Amino acid sequence: MPIEFPKISASKGTQELIVRQAILGRQGEVVGYELFVRDEDDGPLTDPFLSSARVMFKTFSVFNVEQLLGGKPAFINFNNSYFDEESLALFPPKQIIPAFTITEAPSHDFIEKLMNLQKRGFRLALDRFEGVAWQMALLKLMDFVKVDTNTNEPAAWEAWINMVRKANLVSTPALIATRVETQAIARRCFEIGVDYSQGYYFMRPEIVAGRTLTANQRTIFNLLNLLAEENPLSDIEETFRKDPSLSYQLLRYLNSAGLTRGQEIDSIRRALILLGRQPLQRWLTLLLFASQGGHKSPLLVIAATRARLAEMLRERSTLLESHPLALHRSFLVGMLSLLNACLEQPMAGLLDELRLCPEMRAAIMEHQGEDGILLQVIEAAERGDIDVVRDRAASLGFTIADITRMSLESMAWATSLE
Repeated sequence: MPIEFPKISASKGTQELIVRQAILGRQGEVVGYELFVRDEDDGPLTDPFLSSARVMFKTFSVFNVEQLLGGKPAFINFNNSYFDEESLALFPPKQIIPAFTITEAPSHDFIEKLMNLQKRGFRLALDRFEGVAWQMALLKLMDFVKVDTNTNEPAAWEAWINMVRKANLVSTPALIATRVETQAIARRCFEIGVDYSQGYYFMRPEIVAGRTLTANQRTIFNLLNLLAEENPLSDIEETFRKDPSLSYQLLRYLNSAGLTRGQEIDSIRRALILLGRQPLQRWLTLLLFASQGGHKSPLLVIAATRARLAEMLRERSTLLESHPLALHRSFLVGMLSLLNACLEQPMAGLLDELRLCPEMRAAIMEHQGEDGILLQVIEAAERGDIDVVRDRAASLGFTIADITRMSLESMAWATSLE
């Protein structure tokens, strides 16, 4: 059954961009998301509670949260100056984790509110922990502690992490390293006892000299080239026949996605005919990003989000051509824009092996052409760069509200992938 998305309307006064950032475990698995808002006029909203309230309203009242978050919890930012316990209590405690940035020693009244939230079933997070005495006193109420690794020196945040680890508590809160910029910092965080990390480090590959494609990846590359060059079906079928594992995955995908339409699949050829060339090309590209372990790769979610959003932007823009081949090209450009992070190899060499057309290569490498502009919008939306989103979106005939709506839809689509 296809996913149905609600219609999201926005007035001129609600030009906001919702940003979702993954929080990852030690094995790279997504354990939750932070949701925050960028405002068209002011960037981060000047009223922190208003920002958080808008995030929750749009997430839980307008959009299907299961589709958007895939069953993972959402961390929503609050502080002790702007916080309404009763409003927060309207939302499901299993899916909301209030993360408090507390700027001064909290009052007894505020601590009582935190305790009431616990009684309602909420898990609590303390953001921007810096080891001050009153923060240490709050640890016994917290389920999560977030430490900023970007604006502080390593010696400082390592010391704060050790303070939490060594605190004499009945239950030690889980530690989240935030604003993690590189894989080296992520490794260091996990070495010293951090439980989870947050940041875009997993999208910045560590290029390993001499690394080659695995046999499975090589087969997928070969198939993608056969499809792009419009080789006969017999050549594609023969490649599948030489890889039983890939053949099994194809048949499993057809069955699980409900694409057989009640027909009996008695051969790889029949499966290929039923699926079609362009859907097969998309499925193979998604497969490159699929996790080899027991969890969904965060890169798969982000790359698939980019792919779907690029396709929707082209489809809904009145200024771009939207014939099926153009839509398919935009989808692939969005997906392949993270191929270097997935395979940890230089992008130029990977694109050479895929033998992409010059237009797609220019879009991915140089952000040129129509698809290059789409990538600029998408990447800016990921960063929450409201100025770039507004300017590039306007060149495509969109408002910030349009981008927010399509971003949410693409996130939900990508999260729903098996």
